[in-house]
Amino acid sequence: MQPNPLAPFVDPLLLARKQHHRSLMASSYDRRGGNHDWSNYVRKEGPGAIMMLADGPSVITRIWSADPQHGTVRVFLDDMDKPRYECPFEQLFSLLPLTSGIGGECEANYKRSREEGVPMGYTSYAPLVFHSRAKILIDPEDNYLYYHVNYNQYPVGTVLDSSIIDASTPLVSKLHADWSLGLHRYDRSDYESHVLSVEAEKTLELIPLGGPSAIRSIRLRLPHFDRHDVERHVKENLWLVIHFDDDEPRDPSVRAPIGPLFMDYDQKDRPRSLFVGTDLEGETYIEYAMPFYEQAKISLINKGIVDVEGLELRILTEPIDPSVVYQRFKATWHVEMPFGPDHRDYNGVACRLLNLDGRDNYELLNVRGGGHFVGCGFQIDLREAPTDRAAGEGDEMFFIDDDPRYTLYGTGTEDYVNDAWGIRGYVGPMSGDSLGGEWGVDPQIFGYRLHIADCIPFINKGQFTLEHGTGNNCSGLYRSVAYWYADQSICNTKREEKHWESIGKST
Repeated sequence: MQPNPLAPFVDPLLLARKQHHRSLMASSYDRRGGNHDWSNYVRKEGPGAIMMLADGPSVITRIWSADPQHGTVRVFLDDMDKPRYECPFEQLFSLLPLTSGIGGECEANYKRSREEGVPMGYTSYAPLVFHSRAKILIDPEDNYLYYHVNYNQYPVGTVLDSSIIDASTPLVSKLHADWSLGLHRYDRSDYESHVLSVEAEKTLELIPLGGPSAIRSIRLRLPHFDRHDVERHVKENLWLVIHFDDDEPRDPSVRAPIGPLFMDYDQKDRPRSLFVGTDLEGETYIEYAMPFYEQAKISLINKGIVDVEGLELRILTEPIDPSVVYQRFKATWHVEMPFGPDHRDYNGVACRLLNLDGRDNYELLNVRGGGHFVGCGFQIDLREAPTDRAAGEGDEMFFIDDDPRYTLYGTGTEDYVNDAWGIRGYVGPMSGDSLGGEWGVDPQIFGYRLHIADCIPFINKGQFTLEHGTGNNCSGLYRSVAYWYADQSICNTKREEKHWESIGKST
């Protein structure tokens, strides 16, 4: 089967298969580890500069820029003598499908971003295939350019289908429609529906689901609460817990409060992404595929002081082929209050703090073993922090398998969620953000990013982090849920125990 990074958008179960690529990123990050994260290039070439240089077979899965207003971009794919695209950089985004944002720092764009709810980062998820080599050049060299280029690198000999970029193909046309209109992926009549009540400080266990099957969708609707603070309390204290197959009792695959699990941190703009969020009718959903072979045990744990009566839970499952090896879905909840010196002179000391090893970063996920990272949602609460200016400057730093070649080093938290020049709030199919409160008074930052076409595999270790402010300068409360798939080789504890127990009994 030829790899197609767009295919999981149509069939999310494909995302649960083992991934055979390496995820890489070229960006303008500060090579010293500071906050001078613009106009850093691979090297100069004549009057221009090389933004990205890579060997194939590969697929470019994402191109992002905060300010693509200057210079001509030349995109060479395989043929190094003739560019596939040659145009003003800003025009490139209008030529590619699956593009969003407005790009460019100016007062008109700030106003449009606030009024229309669109990101100021220009982003394209159009897949660009190359088999031997790729080069992206900006000419002349732009001395104030922020950029990311993500790409999947496949093993030598992999055959790739170059036609997947064609905007006229049914797949790309369907994605355009889905991304523009929002989507109920499945027929609502196919769900198994439950109306449940969970007393305070009690656990409710559902009848286990039998396998081999996959949970395709979970939808949840809370009863009406007269008071908003009570509703918020329930979202933060009612937990959804799922054990798949041989999960240890104390180590379920899914364990998180229902609010954060569905990327609802009580922010103004509720996410309505293609896989997780809140739909237009107010129902939360998660549609990452969750395969299992023997059983899935679903529980609701009420850790709060409020009884929840009349909760609607709907689950959609379908059989899977037991001979196909799927990885196990995980949703990992993490809370941390990192400390930072909170330098107030943002243009002075704060921007000169250096950080390359990520040792003190906030961790979205830190796991040993194999798998792949497919997204996250997070909240940064700075209401009790002395200062907040640098919070959005915290770079994403993803360390894969202790190999520096596979480190993904970005240029800022708002850039990671495909925005730019701060956060004003937008809801998109792949990413989004929201700002609560007021800068300098009581700010809260919310963000999410799905990694579907650009999922990030790891073999031995996956450490996915965000700086808490530039150079880890800011203190605050950080909360997040990471979505990922774990290789079955690290999920077989009980299976191995049963095997050796059977051997012992037979002897």
